[in-house]
Amino acid sequence: MDYKGILKTSTEIKAWLLEKSPNRKEDFQTIAMLMQRAGTGGSLFRNLYRDFLAESAELLDSLELRSASEEFAGIATMWRDVAQLFDQAAATGRVAFVDQAAAILVELSAREKEAMEQLLAFVEA
Repeated sequence: MDYKGILKTSTEIKAWLLEKSPNRKEDFQTIAMLMQRAGTGGSLFRNLYRDFLAESAELLDSLELRSASEEFAGIATMWRDVAQLFDQAAATGRVAFVDQAAAILVELSAREKEAMEQLLAFVEA
C-alpha cells in the first residue's frame, strides 16, 4: 500500500470496520495479524525493507541509504502500534482505539511519502 492508500485508509477505517463489517472483532484481529506477521501492508514489509536498505547502505557506503533504513525502522514501529490498536479495538470494541490508529496512519502516510521521495532523489542523483 502506498502513501495515498494509507491516507485513504486513515479516513475510511471507521466506516469500513465499524459500520460495514459483519464481524468487527474477527476483522480487526485479522488485519492486526496481517500487519504484523504476513502480507505487505504493515510492519513486516517495512522491517524487511529496513534490513534491505541497511545492507545496501553498508555495501554502497551510503549515508542516504542508512538514513532511509533508520526511517523505515521508525515507520515499522508505527505500523506495529497500529496493529496493537486494532487488537485493542477487537478486544474492547472501543472506537477510541480506531481513532488513535487512524491518526497514526495519517502520520505514516506522510513519513512514507517523504522516505520514498528521498530514496527517489538518491537513485536519480
